[in-house]
Amino acid sequence: MSAQLAAPLLLALLTATSAPAWPAPEEWDTPGARRLELTAESAREQHPVRVSPRHSTHLVFDAPLRPGGVEVDEQWVKKAVNEAEGMVTLRPSGVPPPDRPLTVTVHFAEGQGPERVTFRLLVHPTRGEHEVQVIRQPGVCSPLHQEARQQRERAERCEAAREQERTGPEGRRPEGITDLVEAGLVGGGEGIVGRKLLRGRDFTQSPGETLMVKDAYSYRVERQGLVAVELYVESTGTQPWTARGVEGAELVSTEGVRLRVVRVWQRKSLVPGARHQLVVEAEATVEQARGTFLLKLGEAGGARTLTVRDVTFP
Repeated sequence: MSAQLAAPLLLALLTATSAPAWPAPEEWDTPGARRLELTAESAREQHPVRVSPRHSTHLVFDAPLRPGGVEVDEQWVKKAVNEAEGMVTLRPSGVPPPDRPLTVTVHFAEGQGPERVTFRLLVHPTRGEHEVQVIRQPGVCSPLHQEARQQRERAERCEAAREQERTGPEGRRPEGITDLVEAGLVGGGEGIVGRKLLRGRDFTQSPGETLMVKDAYSYRVERQGLVAVELYVESTGTQPWTARGVEGAELVSTEGVRLRVVRVWQRKSLVPGARHQLVVEAEATVEQARGTFLLKLGEAGGARTLTVRDVTFP
């Protein structure tokens, strides 16, 4: 682990900066919807659509889709389909190898116009299109299209809420080292120091707990007076578990120093049989971050807790 920048974060940053040359950012940033009109001729082509693991891309059609009529490699792309309203939501789970092209083929239900259309997905680490409106019959809008638009607007609001929760009130999250400098997280020879915590040596849990921490890391942001604990947790229980949030979090040292928790981040509910990432961030000076800490997280709408003892910071 680097003394200045935690290895996982540094690896992610270097991976992003060493990616193949992509078009200029303005070519990727499409704040509105892009309209694609299909004809008998153009339906035979593969239409490029720009997607990103960080954002969902919505394909909105003016006609219903055939049940089970969306074909995509789900190893690399997650999909959500509403055939009746003609909506497909795509979100890649990563950037596939350059020699592995990704396509999605959509089959329409009965009606006039082309029977299907194929899109070629261009995966970018950070930027993708938000929406592509596909008009199978130019100049004609079916009654279902208005309902599809309303559904899409609801999806947009949900996506915006998730993005706000993910990035927080500070705005978009940093995507490179320069962004970290601009945000004040690194600079002047100071940065983010991290430490891998080993079970039994650096942290412990009570026997019999259903929420088991498999991997743990601790961080300290030298310039900001912040610390964080990153956990990878598995559940042996039978019900999903979601952290209650800041109000249900405690980070207290054995000397009684209670740190102010400012954020609890969890991408999705912890379900049995799967491993999920969870991050707890708190304010702490260098002096306050010394010693060993008890981390306790309450459950949203429940009584189960996640407790980790003897946590230390670099």
